[in-house]
Amino acid sequence: MSPKLNPSLIIDSVYQLKYLIMLIQLLKYRVGNPPSHLSSSYKSITLSMARLDTQHPLASGNKFYKLKPHFEFAKQQGITQLISFGGAYSNHIHALALFAKQQGLQTVGIIRGEAEYADNPTLQDVQKAGMQLHFVNREEYRLRFDKDYLENLQQHYPDALIIPEGGSSQLAIAGCAKLAQEINQIDEFDVLCVACGTGATFAGLINGISTKQTAMGYAALKDKTLSQRVETFLSNDNIAQKNNYRIEKADFGGFAKLDKSLLEFVFDWLEQTGILLDPIYTSKMCMRLVQQIEAGEFKDNSSICIIHSGGLQGWRGMQQRVTHLMGNKKWQQLSRLLN
Repeated sequence: MSPKLNPSLIIDSVYQLKYLIMLIQLLKYRVGNPPSHLSSSYKSITLSMARLDTQHPLASGNKFYKLKPHFEFAKQQGITQLISFGGAYSNHIHALALFAKQQGLQTVGIIRGEAEYADNPTLQDVQKAGMQLHFVNREEYRLRFDKDYLENLQQHYPDALIIPEGGSSQLAIAGCAKLAQEINQIDEFDVLCVACGTGATFAGLINGISTKQTAMGYAALKDKTLSQRVETFLSNDNIAQKNNYRIEKADFGGFAKLDKSLLEFVFDWLEQTGILLDPIYTSKMCMRLVQQIEAGEFKDNSSICIIHSGGLQGWRGMQQRVTHLMGNKKWQQLSRLLN
């Protein structure tokens, strides 16, 4: 079933402003070595972080704002089953299964890859939460946006709501606009930053911020279609054309690529702030943001709010890489933070 946006479904008491008030955290991150020609203005930039990662130790972050409207729509329509798509370590699939269990809804995950992935920690969690897994090869997975494929899937599950990969629908965009509005009730920052996958969270922020603010999306994938997709999200939501946003390249080699320099940045950030970044999205956003601050790309006295979109469970697929790059002690340090 394709959801038609009903704004009354989006704003309800489940959006927890009282928690966000406590979670906007002023960061004390020491920027490294700015160019000699740069004035001391970089020192006047205020960094804060919206700690969406603390909503739940594993199923957290922007996924709450993207998925909750789908749950409300499903319940309004009497739908009891949700279907969506993702990889073997998908944050979206993980959050969908755990949140849906809390809401009393059944779930089916269309998973890219082989059935042997069912034994990994992410998919073990979702199965414990009651999600049925259906593994498909890469060729079939590429059809996840194809109209005919989706129609056939709907015929197979006639009473289910099909949620796009990443939860990226107009319902999700409205939910993420609410996130921006809630942050603004605490403090209206000059810049709101978020990492981008599908671009739906970013589109929601663009919709939710004021005309005096700038939304910055950090592309964690090598995706030439991201800009067009964001524009499509906005046009589908009947949003007037806006120019208060920018998209920054932040893939650092490609999606889910983790090299030693990025890993060292993660541990440096953790040491200075006490905050663990995820390996796929927020780490790359923050690393690129620090580079921009060092290069003097922000105005004097700018206030910047970084949105920590969760996804920490993604580290569980990185044990071999972390151990190879920095040793078992560093992996043990990370793993203790995930428990």
